[in-house]
Amino acid sequence: MSCPQVTIREACAEDAPALALLYVEAFGSKLRWALGRYAEAMPALVQELLVYDQMRLSETLVAEVDGQVAGMAVLRRDHKHRPSWRKVWRLVRAHVKGWRVLTATFIMTAMCSNLCTPTRSYLESLAVDSRFRGQGIGTQLLERCFEESRAAGKREISLHVVDTNPRAKQLYLRMGFRTLRTERFGWFASRWMGFSAQDFMVRRLEDEHRKSGLTE
Repeated sequence: MSCPQVTIREACAEDAPALALLYVEAFGSKLRWALGRYAEAMPALVQELLVYDQMRLSETLVAEVDGQVAGMAVLRRDHKHRPSWRKVWRLVRAHVKGWRVLTATFIMTAMCSNLCTPTRSYLESLAVDSRFRGQGIGTQLLERCFEESRAAGKREISLHVVDTNPRAKQLYLRMGFRTLRTERFGWFASRWMGFSAQDFMVRRLEDEHRKSGLTE
């Protein structure tokens, strides 16, 4: 199969509907328990979180193939930004009722959390549309994330990957990430979110002229 012509660019407001659908396809299983019978509202809610920049549309990269959104990466570089739980609460209340507002606000605020530092960017999410997987788009998005992190003055890039996604972990290992620690959650996460542990991984960002000699 020939590789598609991929354009990596910054996201804009017009991308929000497609990005929301892609996000839900990739990460919906982690969120479904919190919304319960309101889970069908997830795409609309994620779209609004993007538009209102709680999920950082302003720090999102888009992989585009033939005019279609084929992948996305939310790369946190602004360590000073924090989500507003009040704003998330207001957005959630428009779609979710009853006590589910509490659980939905909790999980959505957590998904919008900012774990980057002055010297380390944080890859909050990386997703490729199932129709375009296996064509190197994830690799291209990661390479662009490295470039953007260097441009922002970061020395490292970090991420979390759950234990039920070994394919993603293999990609990250191949791209130079190393596991610093494994965080275990036990029964709760396993029962409701579908995973029981996640690895915190970090990659040092070498100078461009050393790029061909990954040794970390």
